[in-house]
Amino acid sequence: MNSSVMRFDVPETAESHVRQLVAATNARAAIHGLKPYLLEMSAPFLADYRDYDGRLIGKRNFVTVTLTGGIPRHAGWTVVARLDHDEEGETILSTFPGLSDELAEEARGMRVIENFCHGCKTERDRTVTYLARHENGEYRQLGTTCVEPYTGLPIKGLQALWRLEKIKDSDWDGLGTEGVPADIRLPVDRVLRVAAAIVEMEGRFYARSEAWKTVTPTADSVSAYFFNRRISEAWRADVNAQPGAEATAAAVREWAVQGYGSTNDYRHKIAQLAKGQTVGQRHLSTLVSAIAGWHRDQEKAAAERAAQCSMPQGKVGERITITATVTTVIELEERHYGYHAQRRRLVKFQDASGNVYVWFSSAADVPDQGGEVEVTGTVKDHSTYGEVAQTVLTRCRVVEHEATEERELVAA
Repeated sequence: MNSSVMRFDVPETAESHVRQLVAATNARAAIHGLKPYLLEMSAPFLADYRDYDGRLIGKRNFVTVTLTGGIPRHAGWTVVARLDHDEEGETILSTFPGLSDELAEEARGMRVIENFCHGCKTERDRTVTYLARHENGEYRQLGTTCVEPYTGLPIKGLQALWRLEKIKDSDWDGLGTEGVPADIRLPVDRVLRVAAAIVEMEGRFYARSEAWKTVTPTADSVSAYFFNRRISEAWRADVNAQPGAEATAAAVREWAVQGYGSTNDYRHKIAQLAKGQTVGQRHLSTLVSAIAGWHRDQEKAAAERAAQCSMPQGKVGERITITATVTTVIELEERHYGYHAQRRRLVKFQDASGNVYVWFSSAADVPDQGGEVEVTGTVKDHSTYGEVAQTVLTRCRVVEHEATEERELVAA
């Protein structure tokens, strides 16, 4: 009867605020001669976070708050409940913070009378009364001004301690931009699976591609899948139904982790993220980019394998036309003619048979890496790079096939 224990969970981000509120409550209660509550905080732990509709979004760091103290008692009397009376004649009962379940149930079963006080026995409009219990089991319903004279307990101190119940029931969400907490963490394997599924559905788009003007970046689509409440559930269902996404996500994660300790900052960064169990919103786009990185790596490896079969094409001076994929675009050192600087780039193509073509371009524009093109050029030379046979082209005319248009690139 004399001890009170309150235990509840709050987001880790609310920890310092809870400490401040408890300290302020204890200070106010102490002014009226009541003992403070002891506060303990657990170590942070991850727990599931669900949206208002029950949809599991991700995880969030919480801490368990434990408040321990003594329920104020004087001359055998304890105030166990507060009764709020509204204008429609309804009474809302709230028990003293930390009251045992047994006594709380007992208090809820007591018959209460609106506007009545056993202390002064005066009927008048009251918005609040209190239930006081004697250690012999006797109950009294008391008005605010009669609590202290009748029980010897300071009403202002009791009201201060009642604030602890509000701390327990407060909304600590701290909502972010999409109406969900900004500190939500998402499972790494689930993020990669969703990203892989979206790429399967919508394709990949290169940073320099014109398609970026009309297509939502993959990272934005992944963010919408988790956080956007306006997104169609049918679209989410389509994402969940992509059959190869889980296997791709597992392969991407294994590839990403292999980059841990790499001198390449990007590979090391995504390895750090992939090694974790969850990822925060701040690093979501970086983790999602691992899908594109893995695809590029796979394509590069496939191109290198195919290039082992590369053969010289055409005769020197012959004009040939091929359909190929742009595998490499590299900036070269500019050529200077007086005050004029000429931009130069090395562009490599590979056809379906694995044959490799090289174009040293001085064109103002060149095709995007990964693009499918039709190239018409003059064979300038046959060379070998490493152990790969290459056909060097010049005076190329390139027709670039894109999702929304075709554009022709010409260079001398």
